[in-house]
Amino acid sequence: MKRSQPVPSEHDFITTESQLASLVERLDQYDSLGFDTEFVSEHTYRSQLCLIQVAAGDVLAVIDTLKVQELEPFWRLMTDPKRTTVVHAGREEMGFILHAIGERPAHLFDVQVAAGLVDHDYPAGYASVVRRVLGQPTNKGETRTDWRKRPLTPAQIEYALDDVRYLDAIWKTLETRLEDRGRTAWMQEEMLTWMDEVAASFTRKRWRRVSGLNGLKRRELAIARELWHWRDSLA
Repeated sequence: MKRSQPVPSEHDFITTESQLASLVERLDQYDSLGFDTEFVSEHTYRSQLCLIQVAAGDVLAVIDTLKVQELEPFWRLMTDPKRTTVVHAGREEMGFILHAIGERPAHLFDVQVAAGLVDHDYPAGYASVVRRVLGQPTNKGETRTDWRKRPLTPAQIEYALDDVRYLDAIWKTLETRLEDRGRTAWMQEEMLTWMDEVAASFTRKRWRRVSGLNGLKRRELAIARELWHWRDSLA
């Protein structure tokens, strides 16, 4: 299996299932991939996934999830035990995977967590991590974009790609720094704990976060729970 190399500036824009199948085949060659998403959470029951960005080796791609509906082959890449998934503050990303296929990434490396363990501020934004670890400025001009609108502009696409373009280099650098400080085991433990916490928030206990439950009797709570599960199944 190939180790990821510096990511090129050219990219693929995926809008069909056949293009996705070809992309997955190419990504499957690599032992790691950088992964990020763009989504809208305002005024929606569940965060609406609008875009997936991925980088590995000579592959740099954007998947238009408003056009490509069948994403399971891509999600399965993340749960493959031969592969490390690299993210920054990847709570939402892990949530999308869990909701789609009910599994978590086999190996997850969150550069925000790793940066905190090697004496950087925590939690640090992505641009801050890129700047501190690589000395590289990033494009942050589209932070208020409505990712549901089409067509996407070149500036929007470049902004989205920047979120994965540097993840592999950051991962390798932070991995070395963790080893130098004897904190690799800390990172592994943090990732396991973090994944457990995120997974727990996507289990059946999520209904407990519904407002207005205080003071309800046991039977009323049971009804509220079943109503929540029914509503969640429709979302």
